Amino acid sequence: MSRWAPKVKTIDALARGLAVLDEVRATQGASLHELHVSTGFAKATLLRILATLQSRGLIWRRLADDYFCPAGAPDARGRQSQALDRLGQCAAPALDRLQAEVLWPSDLAVRRASAMIVRETNRNQSYFTIRRDNIGFRINMLHSAVGRAYLAFCAEKERESVLAALRRSRREGDALAHDSRAVAAMLERTRRLGYGLRDQRFGGDYDKPRRDQNDRLEALAVPIVAPSGRVYGCVNVVWIQGVRSVDQMVEQCLDPLRCAAQAISAGMGGR
Repeated sequence: MSRWAPKVKTIDALARGLAVLDEVRATQGASLHELHVSTGFAKATLLRILATLQSRGLIWRRLADDYFCPAGAPDARGRQSQALDRLGQCAAPALDRLQAEVLWPSDLAVRRASAMIVRETNRNQSYFTIRRDNIGFRINMLHSAVGRAYLAFCAEKERESVLAALRRSRREGDALAHDSRAVAAMLERTRRLGYGLRDQRFGGDYDKPRRDQNDRLEALAVPIVAPSGRVYGCVNVVWIQGVRSVDQMVEQCLDPLRCAAQAISAGMGGR
């Protein structure tokens, strides 16, 4: 028996809060309904607990699906997974503010091998109804705004590694990698502009051109750059094709988009 066994009651509210925190950490992300089912707590109670945990920096709410995720909880998934979690955590409030300012939706995309993937998005909060890309959605590197912004501003060694992988690919969507002059010109233009734009032939599908698969969207993207020069990923603004011109969107959205990227980088603290 413990030498210290005080005969006092435990704090039920604290116990409930710790139970919810344990569940969020165990699942690495859960919806309000899932937490209601797993804990048996009323949703009103859960919302108060979750708001308290969030205010203490122990969890964060993902914009893409409203899942409650652990904030920096130790796990065995490795440094890369923890860094991506941290990036999503830093991006969520920045994307929330960005959407409130420009109204059009935005995505956070990171590199995975020779493609970009969606890591966070505010599309379901957007004023405009636009096709929603889920977490993990795979994006073409050479034709998308986020892919072009990433390749243009990442380290040369990393860029050459990605391009070499794309040249080995047999996918139709990666064929541009074999035209080194076109790729070099595209990357130079992106650096000169300071942001990436979609290829006009790209309609959102990884391999099919816009004439065969058209999501009727346009996008511009900027890199999220650490003080060391490392590129964490990219953040974009997406709009409906034909509703606004590129020049109009650049004028309206580029400065807020860059501020969002800078806020995410600052939140990462040079990690």
